[in-house]
Amino acid sequence: MATETELKLQLQAADLDAFRMHPLLQTGIAGGTGTLLNTYYDSVDLSLATAKVALRLRRQGARIIQTLKTRGQSINGLHQRGEWEWDLPQAVLNPELLHDEIWPTSLPPAAELQLVPVFTTDFEREIWQIRYQSAEVEVALDQGQIRCDCPQGGSLQDEILEVELELKSGDASALLALADELGRSIALQPFDLSKAQRGYQLFQQCQQREQ
Repeated sequence: MATETELKLQLQAADLDAFRMHPLLQTGIAGGTGTLLNTYYDSVDLSLATAKVALRLRRQGARIIQTLKTRGQSINGLHQRGEWEWDLPQAVLNPELLHDEIWPTSLPPAAELQLVPVFTTDFEREIWQIRYQSAEVEVALDQGQIRCDCPQGGSLQDEILEVELELKSGDASALLALADELGRSIALQPFDLSKAQRGYQLFQQCQQREQ
């Protein structure tokens, strides 16, 4: 298991160019831009969401990646949680990978659940690798859309425009200090809601349309 530690920040569209040209990013290594296509799965009664579990399939170039994220904590935009990833040969969930050692005890075995697509998060990710206060940090700029297709027809969307500072090595305090320095010239706001949480909010709005 890897423990994912990242800081999420909201960015305004008017600040995109200024963010890309920030001196701190210019000193790092640009990692280019890629397209990430993500589908999140849950049971019909949303038992995974209740257990604070996120399960997705991601298409990233030629790769298909199954990811499980478990309950963590989020304070002032700083997220810490367990994360497991597996490369798959095709875009079909493999419940056998979700064994008892990593699967929450509050849930039935994954193989017994009928897991269905709930929403998608598709976005372009631009990355930089930088060293800051003796920490290695991946800076990601995400732009795209969260989409939920409503059962009764139509769909709901929510824009993605955010920065993620992910700790690769070092102390988590470096993320807060880096965000503070970036924020001196660019309007950045800590953001506690993950893309998955925002997707579930759209799903709930779809359900309310039926009532």
